[in-house]
Amino acid sequence: MRKSNRVLFKTKVYGFNPWADQVPAIKQIMEEMGQESEAPVLRMLVDEALRTRRRKVAGIESPEQPPPAQELAETLQTIQALLLRMIGQGHTGFRIQSLSLELLQETLAEARAGRLSLWESVAAPAHRQAGSSTQKIASLFDEHTDAGKDFAYDLAEEINRQLVASEADKSAPTVNDEDRQGRLAYDSDAREEHDPQAA
Repeated sequence: MRKSNRVLFKTKVYGFNPWADQVPAIKQIMEEMGQESEAPVLRMLVDEALRTRRRKVAGIESPEQPPPAQELAETLQTIQALLLRMIGQGHTGFRIQSLSLELLQETLAEARAGRLSLWESVAAPAHRQAGSSTQKIASLFDEHTDAGKDFAYDLAEEINRQLVASEADKSAPTVNDEDRQGRLAYDSDAREEHDPQAA
C-alpha cells in the first residue's frame, strides 16, 4: 500500500465488532495487499465508503459494482444448464429428423414397388399384346416416372414461390394451410401434358 501524506487523528479511535461475514473479506483484502494489520485496510474501506456516499449525495451515480463471486457462479451454472438443455433438444430433433427420413424412404420404396407391380400385372401385358417390345415398355415406364417427378418438382416450386411472395408482401393476408391448395394457380394445360398413369 502506498504511503499517504494524510495526518492520523490519534485522539479519536473507533472500535467496533465487525459482522461475521465481513471478517473473511477483510482478511482476503489484507492478503492481497500484503498488510499484516487491519487498520490500513479499514481506513481504505472507510475512504471508499465515504467517497461513494458523497457521490450519492451529490447525485452522481456510482460505477456499477461487479457481481459477487457466488452470483457469478450461479449465473454460469444457469447458462451451462440452458446450453445442456439446448444440446439435448438438438439431439432429440436430429433423431426425429432421422426417423422421419427413414419413414419417408420406406414410403417411397413401397410406393414404387406397388406401382411397378401394378405396371407389370396390368399395363405391361396390354403393351405386349399390342406388339410393343420389352425395351419400349420399360421406356414408357421411365417416361411416366419422369413425368410424375416433373409434376412434383413444379408443384413444390410453385408453392415455394407463393410462400416467398407472401413473406415479401407484409400487407398481404396470411395464407392458411387449409386454403393454400385453393390459392395455387396451376397451369391446366401443363397438367394435361402428363400421362394420368404418371401419378
